[in-house]
Amino acid sequence: DSIRISLLTCAPGEEIYSLFGHTAIRYEEPARGIDRVYNYGLFSFNTPNFILRFALGKTDYQLGVEDYRRFAAEYEYFGRSVWQQTLNLTAEEQRQLITLLEKNYRPENRIYRYNFFYDNCATRPRDKVEESLQKSGSQLLFSNAHTENGETKSYRDIVHQYTKGHKWDELGIDMCLGSEADKPIDARKQMFAPFYLLEAAKKATIVVGDSVRPLILHEKKVVDAEPENVGDGFPLSPLACVFI
Repeated sequence: DSIRISLLTCAPGEEIYSLFGHTAIRYEEPARGIDRVYNYGLFSFNTPNFILRFALGKTDYQLGVEDYRRFAAEYEYFGRSVWQQTLNLTAEEQRQLITLLEKNYRPENRIYRYNFFYDNCATRPRDKVEESLQKSGSQLLFSNAHTENGETKSYRDIVHQYTKGHKWDELGIDMCLGSEADKPIDARKQMFAPFYLLEAAKKATIVVGDSVRPLILHEKKVVDAEPENVGDGFPLSPLACVFI
């Protein structure tokens, strides 16, 4: 009864790889002294040709597991708040999810080919929750309300939301994106961005036969931090440099 599993959504940082925020899964079981975070966002800058491989979409990420206190302390240190959404799961659904995560954490399974839009630190937790519910005979349904009202977004629209104020990062990402990034995308594809997943989870439901219950039991901010004061970086914008 003490087990609790939650989605953690972390505020954006200032580095290019953290501009969009982050998602992880927290597993708490006080009776056994367990409080750990499953994090699909680990990578190494020491990988040969890291920047080139990242630009070409050939970067390998991996699932890591760490103590929650250490995880929270790191985000507090860098001034990045963290929101926790406790999942409304039955004991069997929790067991299936933990079993799936532990299987995914085996050395032979933990490394995956990262894709910025389709397979990243936000889509992986969502997909694992969905998969565990299916194994339990349940179904996870997301609402399309914010796309059915005529509001459309593309991958590039969402990218520009998070690169605002980071002109050089925005230019670099824009140069790497093809025309596919300008096509309207549905609500599910928008969840590649952690905060879009957070909002979608609020309206999501779990269906078992005729029974329907909300995915999220409750939500709270577990790390309330002020962002560090960072300069604007290179003083001239790309447009100014072009004119010069």
